[in-house]
Amino acid sequence: METIFEKVYVETPVDTDEDGKLDLIAVYIKRPKVDKKVPVVYVANPYMLHCNEDWYELFDVKKDVKIYPEQTIKKEDIQFDFTDSKEVTPLYPRQTTKVVHESFDDGNWDFECVSNLYDHLIEREYAAVFSGGLGTRGSDGIELCGSREEVLAFKAVIDWLNGRARAFTNKTDNIEVKPLWTTGNVAMSAKSYLGTMCMGVATTGVEGLKTIIPEAGICNWYDYYRCNGLVVSALGWSGDDCNILAKYCTSRAFDPEDFESIKPLFEKSQKEMIEREDRDSANYNQFWDERNYLNLMDNVKCSAFIIQGLEDWNVKPNQATNFFKELEKRNIDRRLFLHRGEHVYTYGLRDSHTLDMIDAWLDHYLKGVDNGIESEPKVYVESNVDQSKWDTSDTWPVGKDVLFPIQSCKEKTIIDDIKSTVYTSDNNKEWLDELVLKENAHSLKYSWKPEKEMRISGNVKVSFKAKINQPTAILSAMLVEVNEYCRLTSEQVGDVDNDYIFKVEETPSKYKVISRGWMNAQNKDSLYAKVEIKKDTYYNYSFEMISEDYTIHKESELVLILYGIDVEQTQIQTIITNITIDEASIQCFVPIV
Repeated sequence: METIFEKVYVETPVDTDEDGKLDLIAVYIKRPKVDKKVPVVYVANPYMLHCNEDWYELFDVKKDVKIYPEQTIKKEDIQFDFTDSKEVTPLYPRQTTKVVHESFDDGNWDFECVSNLYDHLIEREYAAVFSGGLGTRGSDGIELCGSREEVLAFKAVIDWLNGRARAFTNKTDNIEVKPLWTTGNVAMSAKSYLGTMCMGVATTGVEGLKTIIPEAGICNWYDYYRCNGLVVSALGWSGDDCNILAKYCTSRAFDPEDFESIKPLFEKSQKEMIEREDRDSANYNQFWDERNYLNLMDNVKCSAFIIQGLEDWNVKPNQATNFFKELEKRNIDRRLFLHRGEHVYTYGLRDSHTLDMIDAWLDHYLKGVDNGIESEPKVYVESNVDQSKWDTSDTWPVGKDVLFPIQSCKEKTIIDDIKSTVYTSDNNKEWLDELVLKENAHSLKYSWKPEKEMRISGNVKVSFKAKINQPTAILSAMLVEVNEYCRLTSEQVGDVDNDYIFKVEETPSKYKVISRGWMNAQNKDSLYAKVEIKKDTYYNYSFEMISEDYTIHKESELVLILYGIDVEQTQIQTIITNITIDEASIQCFVPIV
């Protein structure tokens, strides 16, 4: 199909680079050349114009968890004021000099993180709109990663497509562009940070946004970088944090002259982000509350088709399931699609029919086609036993809590001493093998042998009484399937664009980690305030593990492991901590179908 390429600069309602003018963001349009108005699939993409690999410097996670005196922080102290919209009145408003209806471009664009889905959709008479963000190459502003300003900037593109905001042919001539080629019906889509922006913009309630298709999107940034008062980053990305991602995406730096104009403000923003994200306490605060899009779910007006990998330990499954649950509470049209992959696209996944579903979904919500897609099951879960099988339901989770049987009722102590384990900085697998398969002093293990194949669907909940010989401790829990057989992996085999499956192990593995959870003992009562932990005094602790849907092999053991430092996820402290647990108090509820 013949296509038209355009490039415009959309005027946002924010001024993050404080030059007195509203920030402009570069927007790239690829649309079919047809004699009718078309709907839009829109990708908000901070990665699109390349990233600062050399600036990706991680924090050191080899440090002790900081001890705090009793904190008197109240819930109202940590709530972000969403009535402060962050929209500004510019000191130097732009005066439109002329109005045109096109802003043609040669389409010779060098993009990152744009899948081939959009060429397919253009053939089906949708326009594809790609936007960089604040602080990206060719745009104005400062990258503030997940902030209210970032969400409002991306929202402005939808406002422009619906005649409520302005765009210009360039950044100097004030020649305004009006998009007469679109119906104004918009979907947002794409994966990871891009999917995150789908969720964020949806919670503004912007008119014209009819549906979102977030894939591995973040609905709550605290749950991405923190957990229960601990710094817990994505698996494989220890030391990452919000300010680092902002720095990584600041592609304005590729134009030295342009970047020089904002460098002092950028450095100031980095300093402020580091202070406010607060790695020392890892408490929930206003910085994280601003980036918790679940706060604004009452504003959502559009449907959502949520796609998430159950083996994704970058953006973990609870980001998708928590967003889905909030949509369910409000009876908003929704779909939850849980596949066995990691942080991947699934358009070419055999037997998933992902692309067919997306086509039907967009046709219904953007073109008004009565195809019944909204009446189909609301949840699809790919089986780990037979990847061609998809379990369907209208809700998630479908498991009901069953108490994990623990026979022992003694008082036992975990000696959390990293030096007494096999851990070195490059052998996480050996550390995990030791934790799961060997008797050791740094964990407690409890085994359950189900009588038949058993599907877990939901969040495992753990509680226990413990006393600690230090002012705090890292508390971790893990649920593991132990049995030697060839399991399904998340490795893709075949053509990922057209026809791939997930590989089955050729050599049997001995175990599979199903889920994990973590807590700072000082955050036993809340995410936002530390409490004093008196040494060798029993307290009650409870937390949830990450969402999971997994079927246990009929000959496997289900093993609950309680431990301290998790070298793959938490800080790695040198202090030796004794965690004594009253086994009679342990309760582990496993959601069984």
